[in-house]
Amino acid sequence: MRNRPLKWAWTLAAFLPALAMAQQPPAAHREGSWELSLSGGVLLLDGTLRDFLGSRPADERFANSASPSRLAPTLVARVGYNFTRNLGISMSGGGAMGSGVTYLTPTAALTYTLNLNAKTSPFILVGTGLTRISGENERVTHSTWGLHAGLGIRHFLSDNLALRLEGRMQFEGYDLDNDPTIRSRSTVSNPVITLGISYFVGGRRPSAAAACPACPRAVTRVDTVRVNVPFATRPPAVIVLRDTLVLEGVNFAFDESALTPESQEVLNRVARALLESQWSNVRFEVAGHTSSIGTTEYNMALSERRAEAVRAYLVSRGVTGGRMTARGYGETQPIFPNDSEGRAWQNRRVELRRTR
Repeated sequence: MRNRPLKWAWTLAAFLPALAMAQQPPAAHREGSWELSLSGGVLLLDGTLRDFLGSRPADERFANSASPSRLAPTLVARVGYNFTRNLGISMSGGGAMGSGVTYLTPTAALTYTLNLNAKTSPFILVGTGLTRISGENERVTHSTWGLHAGLGIRHFLSDNLALRLEGRMQFEGYDLDNDPTIRSRSTVSNPVITLGISYFVGGRRPSAAAACPACPRAVTRVDTVRVNVPFATRPPAVIVLRDTLVLEGVNFAFDESALTPESQEVLNRVARALLESQWSNVRFEVAGHTSSIGTTEYNMALSERRAEAVRAYLVSRGVTGGRMTARGYGETQPIFPNDSEGRAWQNRRVELRRTR
């Protein structure tokens, strides 16, 4: 029976790595954010500590019973700061009650999160803390040292609000004196499992997203001429391509790289133009772009998928694959501010850039 709390804790630990495989695409920038949490759960008492609390005669013991409950409901309040999407620190205060005994546990911890910007983000934590135990007959004791380690997972309901599930194992040392003439040092391990809500305040965006207060167009050649392909509602003008062609009408839904039917119609006309004789020896870079929602690394990979989707479609329409290379630029070259979805979607675009 005494091993049951350990089995529960290790069962929780076994499932959390599997949850890490269910990572979702990044949804926000939470670097530099404060995390305020309130959780409820249960403290599972170590057998040695439980025996100590129930020992001695009724007028001298901690608990109100010779057999204290193994479970104690607990409430934990926590404040943390996230330096990056991976690394953070936190301080918490926990309180539990059971069988007439009160447990107060302040802690400090270092947290490593797989990706705090993802919709679902597993984490591990290690830290230190102490427990003050008070009970019947005005008896009080406390741990002489304490360490803890745990696993958890956050699931974001919105950019700022998340569910937080955590399992933690507390290792603590006590001077237990069941016999008043003998003091014995004992190490106990108490699992704690909590579920609650976290609210995130603040946060900073990666520096790349701040590079565009007025969104000047990034130009790499002096003789740049940008010609826009009209939307599918009217036929395109003659393509005059000296450097960069923004494919208007070829945009993407949030976190998507699949081409829409409207985008394919625009690319059909572009492919026909590129197959004309005057363009037969021209080489292009297919440049993919994203809005600034998500991390820099994720957006770079997403923009590469978008560029490759356009390149593959043009190849399917007869344009020679060797004439085109696909490259992603992520969120680094916006043409509109990313301050609202009404404009940010226009940064989810693809361009053709003449390279020779």
